[in-house]
Parts: sequence; structure tokens; C-alpha cells
Amino acid sequence: MEVNATALAARRLGYDVVVLTDREPPFAPELVAEVRVVDAFDAAAARAAALDLARRHAFHGVVTWGDRDVEFVAALTAELGLPGLPAAAARTVRNKYLTREALAAAGRSDLMPGYARVHDEASLRSAAERLGYPAILKPTSASGSRGIHRIESGEDLAAEYGVLREFTRPERDPIFRARPGELIYEELLGGTEHSVEGVVVGDEPRIVGITDKWVAPEYSIEYLQVHPTALDEPHRQAVEDLARQTIRATDMRDCAFHLECRLLPDGTARLLEIAGRIGGGYITSHLIPLATGIDFYAATIAVATGDAPDLTPRTAFHAGSRQLISPRPGTFTGFVGLNSVLELPGVEHVALDQAVGTHVELPPADYTSCVLGSVIARRGSHRAVRDVLEAAARVAAPLLTEPAPSLGPGHDR
Repeated sequence: MEVNATALAARRLGYDVVVLTDREPPFAPELVAEVRVVDAFDAAAARAAALDLARRHAFHGVVTWGDRDVEFVAALTAELGLPGLPAAAARTVRNKYLTREALAAAGRSDLMPGYARVHDEASLRSAAERLGYPAILKPTSASGSRGIHRIESGEDLAAEYGVLREFTRPERDPIFRARPGELIYEELLGGTEHSVEGVVVGDEPRIVGITDKWVAPEYSIEYLQVHPTALDEPHRQAVEDLARQTIRATDMRDCAFHLECRLLPDGTARLLEIAGRIGGGYITSHLIPLATGIDFYAATIAVATGDAPDLTPRTAFHAGSRQLISPRPGTFTGFVGLNSVLELPGVEHVALDQAVGTHVELPPADYTSCVLGSVIARRGSHRAVRDVLEAAARVAAPLLTEPAPSLGPGHDR
């Protein structure tokens, strides 16, 4: 649903869509002029394929909706002379450690948690001694909130480090080829979690809105998003100021952005990460349009093509997404209760995030397959949309067959 929304937005703006991908995309075929399948981690092959497509089609802009391709798209837009995130900024925002270093260099260490880069056991012990417990240990360059481990005490340290060192092997996931085994250790933050969605036009941040988010304490799996925020004006200003300062410190321009942060009990905001792309979790594809009438994907394409984005709100609703999380490993065979979910007032969509037949694992064996589906709803208030989404989560029951014998974390099937 999210990916298809990109092609629909481009067509609304009068553009044809050309897709460079590592597998056949889930677009309706009539929406796409050409698809080229290439190994996206083979930079030379991907560049050659992109330039060949550019010779065959009149490119007006290039966008990506995934972290993996942010640096590639930055290099490609620079080569083609199109608007886009500068290569240095792309490298910075794709690495949580470099993002924090940029904020520190700008004199804004107050906007982030205490942190340290971890690349071996000695740096791990040094980070733990300096920052203490509880803490978070996570990869610097993962995507999709994967690999976020909570460290409660020194007794957890070696085991959690071992799991993440295995997880970040390039042989297991090529996204870690550039920074194998690189992690960040940072203080655990309290308060509430939020994301900021917007675009950078030239070097000017244009904030569309703040989304309230809820994550599971263990491994930080997101399970609920509501847009717009219920924060009061002073707290909204604190979060928006964090976004502007982070964009300025990282030299972002001509791109969409998705920033995640925590608002602490004292009212100050702290950065978790920023991405030079559109946000996921159905926030930008569905929640913002349902709540505000703003076509966020069209705005992103406008920025990528050098046009002025239309960010005028036209409606004033609240919209939310509730992820349906698997309670155990197994093979996903569907849901019961979906008819009852669709009858709940305000429910707009039900999406399957995993195909029927998918083998499901729980973290830390796998961080994504446990999210089986999502319910999207729109209501007249923040509280009302939360209530209907929680009702949907109670009604929809996932069906799973018994799991195959687990090989454990760090083993490929």
C-alpha cells in the first residue's frame, strides 16, 4: 500500500514512473512505464542501470522510500543535475553516530542522548563504563528500527553485543557492507516517542506535522501511530525546534525527512534518528492525507523535481495505524475477526504486512516478520482514533501454525 502510493502520486502530478529495484515491485503494472531489476548493493551495476534509464526517459526527479538507497539516490541526483540530498548529508543521516557528531559539532549536544561508537569489545566496555545502565545498543546504519537492544546491566552486555555483532555481518545483510559491526551505545531515554514529517525545500525545513508513537519496551517494535500529535504548543515547539536544528546541523536540503525523537518529562526533546526519506508506518502514505488532506507523496515528488510543494491543510481529522503483532513464531495463515474490524467506526483500511505463508520469527531472531498487518483508521479526535485502533487489535486474531525448529539468532535458513 505504501509503495503503490508513490506511483499514484506521480501519476496525479502528470509524471510517468520508472522503477529501479532489486525485485519485481508491488506496483499495479499500468502505473509504471518501465521496471529495471538490478542488484541494488552492486553500486556500479545500479549506477549503469540508472544512467541507461535516464537516457531512455526524461528524468525530472528521483526519490526513494527506503534507507538503503538514500546514499545511492544522492549520488545519482548529483550526477544527473537534479534536486536532491547532498552526498555528504546522505552519508551523515544514514549513520546514527555521524548524525550525533554533526549535532555535537554544531554545539547542540543538548538535543541528543549521551552516546559512544562501539566497534569492538574494548569500545563496548568503555561506553558502558562512561554512560552506565540502562542503555540502548543498536547498529549505526540499520533500517526499519531493527536491532534496538536494551541493556539493563553489565550482565546483559556481552550477550546482547554478541547478537548484534552477528546481526550486522554483511554476509547476513548487505546493508552493513559499508559499516560492518558498527554500533552505537547510548543512554536510555524516558518520556514519550514522536516522529516529525516534512520536506526540506532548498535548505528550508517545512514541517508538515508531528506523529505520536508507541513502541514495545523490548526491541522497540512500533505498534501504534496517531497523527497529528496531542502535544500542547510548548512541547510541539520543542520537537519542531529539534527537527530544524538537526536538519541544519546535517546540511540536509531538497528532500523529504522523517525524524524520530523522545520528549522527556522535563519538556525537552532528544533525537533518536533522522532519515533523508519519507516516513513509513503508513504515516506519510495514509495518515497525513487522511488527517490533513495534504498529499505528502506529491509534496515529496514536487521537491525532487524542483517544484513548490503544496502543504496546505484541507481537513482537520486524526488518523492512526495499529500494527498487529504476532504473539509467537510460526507460519502465518491469516486473521480471524477481520470482518468485525472493518465494521468498527472509522476504520479505513486493513493491510497485510506479511503474506500468508510467511514464516514468522520474533526478535531478536527477526525484527520485521512479527508485524503481520496494520489497521488504519480516521476519527474526529486523537482519543477516538486510539480507541478504535485498540479495539481492532483486540478483535483481530492472527492464525499461526506451529513453527519449524529454530536455528537461533544469527543463523540463516
